[in-house]
Amino acid sequence: MKRVNAVRNPILHGLVHVSRLDGLLLLTPLQQELFKIAGVIVAAILMVIVIGWRRRSFRAHLDKAADEEVCPHLKAALDLLISRGHRIVDVGQKHEEYPLEIHLAPLFDPAALAKELELQPPVFVSERNVLYCKEDWCELHPRA
Repeated sequence: MKRVNAVRNPILHGLVHVSRLDGLLLLTPLQQELFKIAGVIVAAILMVIVIGWRRRSFRAHLDKAADEEVCPHLKAALDLLISRGHRIVDVGQKHEEYPLEIHLAPLFDPAALAKELELQPPVFVSERNVLYCKEDWCELHPRA
């Protein structure tokens, strides 16, 4: 048999090219499927961890925003509700012409809370059954 002389690059002579996928190609199909399943399980666990972290950071943001933005007239009511186990579920102002709203869950009776704390004007219970400070435009809303 006659051998054909191939033209070789003298610079690359002796180097062996290894692809990154060469190691994966040595795996059996069963091993490849097991790696896929393990990857899905790891991704699901990471998703649960990240979502929990996001919820905790969002709740901390709500607590901080409510503590900073609540008016001094309603501060005592907010502190009392939080000490009783209520949690802040929303803080915000829908428009600059509307008051700041702090929503708390579970439900509470604003009239009973105002009577218990003996809140004086400018705080009163509005017709929408929320604690409202007329001077600072701030509301504490019960939410189910």
